[in-house]
Order: sequence, then structure tokens, then C-alpha cells
Amino acid sequence: MNTPQLLTNSRLSALRKCARQHYYRYELGLSRVRSSDALRLGSAFHVGLESRNSGAEEAAALDKADEGYLTVPEWADVKEWEVERQTLRQLLAGHFWRYGDDRLEFVAVEQSFYLPLKNPGTRHASRNFVLAGKMDGIVRLADGRLAVLEYKTASEDIGPEGEYWMRLRCDPQISMYVLAARELGFDVSTVLYDVTRKPTIRLRQNETPEQYGSRLLADIGERPDYYFARREVPRLEDDLAEFRLELWQQAGQLRDAQKANRWFKNVSRMTCGYCPFSNLCLNAVRVNPDVPPAGYEILSDVHPELTGAISAQI
Repeated sequence: MNTPQLLTNSRLSALRKCARQHYYRYELGLSRVRSSDALRLGSAFHVGLESRNSGAEEAAALDKADEGYLTVPEWADVKEWEVERQTLRQLLAGHFWRYGDDRLEFVAVEQSFYLPLKNPGTRHASRNFVLAGKMDGIVRLADGRLAVLEYKTASEDIGPEGEYWMRLRCDPQISMYVLAARELGFDVSTVLYDVTRKPTIRLRQNETPEQYGSRLLADIGERPDYYFARREVPRLEDDLAEFRLELWQQAGQLRDAQKANRWFKNVSRMTCGYCPFSNLCLNAVRVNPDVPPAGYEILSDVHPELTGAISAQI
């Protein structure tokens, strides 16, 4: 009997954007050797928050977050690398200061899940897929309610009237996490989004990275609402019911594509412009999994973010 495949939010997101992108990343296991600046910074930021939420002192959490920046890769500019490191450290320091007295009680930190994907009509479990993922946290709010906590880093306006929050209300990720939390026994009633905006200030001429970091931290102190925002994004029962139907439909579409080995392209400026595989796809490069193209590698695990978390539950 075949082991069911993992369906994560990241995998489903890739499938929704472009079936061919999903093919490269999750069927072939292809990944860029050099991660994008945004992904690298966001991942390290999450590491720092996880460390702090798990009980580490602020200084230790900062050091844990920037461990990946201690060695400068051959392809990186030394000064730009240090500026990115300073950006990471000062955003985390500002976040620790901003929410030092937030009265959130962590019930679970980095809560993983591995749950059956069920047909909404029959309630029978899929033989091909299981739902898997990791939530940033489950927290108890000041009024006693439980909430899924989700951290985000963003490059756009996170003010209360921004479009960013409107899109989050429709984000299927939070539906998956609410359902997963409830299946695990957490009676969550809402989702608390904690969003950090990346700085728009840049390194000045004749300024050192350390001086830039000090200036950034001062700017955070002067206008914290520009950099940090927390808002509840509730999920209605109708939203969850619709998501169950969509989830089952998307799993069926994925299985059909796998059976036919047919992965359609979604060619547009918005999809191709942000796709790590566009140079391969648009140039019709045939990928040999045994010899990945220059600048790419084949992952031994297509869900590295879950390494160790899911295996403990199987």
C-alpha cells in the first residue's frame, strides 16, 4: 500500500499558482540553491520568534535567528549580507520590545499536524493524501479565547485600511489551520495575525551596516505602528465548510495531473515574475532529476519545513 502524500499549505499554494511550478517543486523536488532574500529573511525571523516563544532570552533568540548569517556565501556581497543580518536583528529586537507585555499565553509553539483528508460528503479518508503542516502557535488571548497565531513578514502597507488585510480574510491557509487545531483538540475561535513590515529605509552612502542597524532600530522606536500590526481574522463556519469542499476538489485535480503526468503552465507576469523556475519553464529546459540544472538542487525531502515534526506523529 502506498504511503499517502503530504498536502501542505505551501504545496497547495504552488498548485493554485501554476501546475507546472508545482511539478518542478513537489514532483521533481527541485529547489534553487540560493534562496531569495525575502524567503531567507522571513525564515530566519520565524526562527527567532520560535526560540523566544519557547522560553529563550531575547539575546539568545537573536543569536539563534542569525546563525545562518555567520558564514557569508561565496555568491553574496559581504556588505549587503551584513545589512540583511542587521535588518533581521533589529526587526526582531523591535518585535520583542513591541509585544513584551502582550499578555498572550502560549498553549503550543510550532504545533505540527498530520491529519486525514476526508471527503466532505462521505467523510471517508483519502487513500492518496493527508493534510500536514506546522502552525506558529496556539495562544490564549486576554479574554480567554484560544486562537491560532500566524506570523507574517510583508513588504507592503499593513495599515488598518490596507488591502493586505482584505486578502488575509480570504487566505485558505487560516482555514486549514483552524480545522487542524480543532482536530488536535484545541477549541480555537479565531486567528491572530502578527505581521511585521520589512523596512523601506536603505543603507546610506558611507554608512556601515552597524550604523544602518542603529538607525533602523531608532526608526522602529519612533513609528512602531508602521512596522508591526496584530489583528484578528475570524473564520466563519461557512468559510470552513467551503474550504473543505475546495480542498477535496484540489486534491482530486492534483491526483488527475499525477496520473496523466500533465502539468499545465499558467503564464502571466504575476506568476512567472515570481516563480523560481521561470527561466527553466519559459526556455523549455528539460530537467533531468539525476543532474539538476546549474543553480538548482534536488531535495531529498520536498517538505523540509516539517522535518522531524511529522515523522514523530506517523
